[in-house]
Amino acid sequence: MWKYIINILLLLLTQFNILESNTPGFTLTPYMYYDSFSNGSVFHTNKKGSATITTVGLSAKKETSNLSIHGSFNFTSTRNVDLLLSHFDQSLFFEKKRGYYNSDNNWFESSLLSIEYKKTKNLSFFGGKKTIHWGQGNSSLILSKDIPSFPLLGFNWKLSNSLSLEYFHGTLSSQIVDTTNTLYENIVRRNVYYSRSLAGHKLSWEITQHLTFNAMEMVVFGHRTTDIHYLLPLIPFWSMQHYIGDIDNVQMCGELVYKPNSNSNLYFSLFVDEWRPEWTFKSTNRNWFGYQFGLNKNNIFHEKDFFIVEYTWTDHRVYNHKYEINNSYTYDYPIGFWAGPHAEELYIIYSGKIRDLNINIKSSLVKRGELTNEILEGQYKDIIYERYSNFFETRSVTSLKVEKSIINNSIFISCMLENIRWGNPGFDPKSPSLNQLDRVNKTSLNIGLSAYTDIIFK
Repeated sequence: MWKYIINILLLLLTQFNILESNTPGFTLTPYMYYDSFSNGSVFHTNKKGSATITTVGLSAKKETSNLSIHGSFNFTSTRNVDLLLSHFDQSLFFEKKRGYYNSDNNWFESSLLSIEYKKTKNLSFFGGKKTIHWGQGNSSLILSKDIPSFPLLGFNWKLSNSLSLEYFHGTLSSQIVDTTNTLYENIVRRNVYYSRSLAGHKLSWEITQHLTFNAMEMVVFGHRTTDIHYLLPLIPFWSMQHYIGDIDNVQMCGELVYKPNSNSNLYFSLFVDEWRPEWTFKSTNRNWFGYQFGLNKNNIFHEKDFFIVEYTWTDHRVYNHKYEINNSYTYDYPIGFWAGPHAEELYIIYSGKIRDLNINIKSSLVKRGELTNEILEGQYKDIIYERYSNFFETRSVTSLKVEKSIINNSIFISCMLENIRWGNPGFDPKSPSLNQLDRVNKTSLNIGLSAYTDIIFK
């Protein structure tokens, strides 16, 4: 039986020219990252006390004329890192916590796989376990790269010279335990989680050489890994979820991108989680929105430097649903804006080079409010809630990072100085209160070492 299956697969691969290769090499890349934070950076709320994050991994790459496969596996170990704070940091996200025996330190493992097959110059298919970033900004309102990877399948299709369509179907991790499942109970219980899935499609229209409009729609649905209604990429999900009973979570996002020249982008995004048109201008409404606008400019002082200034704002009612299984989260990270609902951020960064030094100057001013059960229930009863009217958290982080290659662009050493001004640190939006450390101001000196090398098999 297996002989016949293998022969059929080989026939299909040959038929689609997948085995043909203009670049027969196969590349393995072992790598390591080590970061030490003198006063913990934003990874714990104490004024003093160091923290470290260490990652070792292996990536692999194979490319042919119409097929590319990239994969990686990471092992990460943390010391003195508060894992709850990873949900309030754009750069740090974990799939699942593992603890060392007789220690407060933790370790994690994660994997990535990206497969892309180009059928024609206008049609390609992709899949694997990866993330997708929809949106022009550093952050995204609807679908972000700043989350753990998840299994998905999809395609890109250029419909005309000015129109293109992207579609995918994937599976998230709900972290909602299925307490009715007892198949894995014995000496040690293993948790089984309810399934949570999502599908999305994006239509991009190049209106002119300088102006592009992106229309994005996504649906999050629970307790099933696939749904035939959302396997139809050319039908609005908003209509299909009404067809099956209005039980799922549909979200939409429109984006305008103005590109006056090859080095600059101006963009504005509007995210819609729910909208009642007839109530739009009333004080009591169903306008559950988020918005973002920003500027991205490249090649300012020299080639390959860039500058970004971006502001993002989210209503307290977005991303959550009346049925918890349909919340827009995976591993408890929002799949849209990294700070979640009831939040806002002003983000500024400049990255460039001075001689052989990579320079990175960054500032993030972020604020987020509470998300109690009362607030979530009140949104479906049209109860008016005044933004930040009770507990909230503020954090300002300004940093200067200098990085230098010390051995043939394979080993890098970095030094970063951070100034952190933090109000109500350790804030829990679901169970808010004023922290005993009502305010923490600290400076953290961070040292980093990274190394990688390519091993090419010809």
